[in-house]
Amino acid sequence: MGKYLFFDIDGTLLSDVTHKVPQSAIEAIKKAKENGHHCFLCTGRSYFMTREISFIGIDDAIIANGAAVIRNGQPELQKIISEDVANKTLKLIEELGGGYQIIDWKNGYQNPYTHAMFEEKFKREFDEPVEDVFKRKHMKTIDEIENNPILKIDATFNTIESAEKFMDALDPSLTFIPAGGYTSTFGAKAGEMMLKGVSKGATIKEFMEAIGEPIENAFAFGDSTNDIEMLEMAGTAIAMGNGADEAKAVADYVTDTVDEDGLYNAMKHFDLI
Repeated sequence: MGKYLFFDIDGTLLSDVTHKVPQSAIEAIKKAKENGHHCFLCTGRSYFMTREISFIGIDDAIIANGAAVIRNGQPELQKIISEDVANKTLKLIEELGGGYQIIDWKNGYQNPYTHAMFEEKFKREFDEPVEDVFKRKHMKTIDEIENNPILKIDATFNTIESAEKFMDALDPSLTFIPAGGYTSTFGAKAGEMMLKGVSKGATIKEFMEAIGEPIENAFAFGDSTNDIEMLEMAGTAIAMGNGADEAKAVADYVTDTVDEDGLYNAMKHFDLI
């Protein structure tokens, strides 16, 4: 019987050092699918933002830290932040001098603060026009936002003090995960928000129940603080060697780093390939 494999992207599939997916990970996913296993991305990104690595052969996904499931290119099980709460949250971020990125099921939309922050980051990391990087990553300006339900909001502040003030005033319907996924670069001054109770782990559980599969058949691969719930929930949890100590602490198995063929080695260890 095929297992269900859930892969985080940044720091798990995609190296933070080379900004590439190792060939060994691509080979492992191909072999896993040939062996009848079902592969899902499990990420803080929107769906179109995952298409940056579509070449690895995984089309289905849990996106926005569990706020939706994408199958056959369409969203399911969406956990939507209300318009009123979203507007109040974005206003509070701006009042505290911060930046934000809005995630719907398609794209990420950035205010000028966050767009400029990523522009500087991409100039340092990529040897290609920064406009091409934004296009490839489906990161757009706030002026390009579409009228889709909001699933997640990323926030970044200049100081930890501002971030703490924001968390103290956060709407009670939201949960705040410090420095996960994309925002991990920016430390304790950043975090991601979804509806309270939403997480990668909760959605893996909901999805497995919906398709009639026991949670024991779920394997989760992650590295970051926003992966902790899915590592705790999955039948088998694998943390990357380059991952956060908090993620490693809840894993059943700690593999090698992304660049040391960690995914391939873990999947071989558990006889998935």
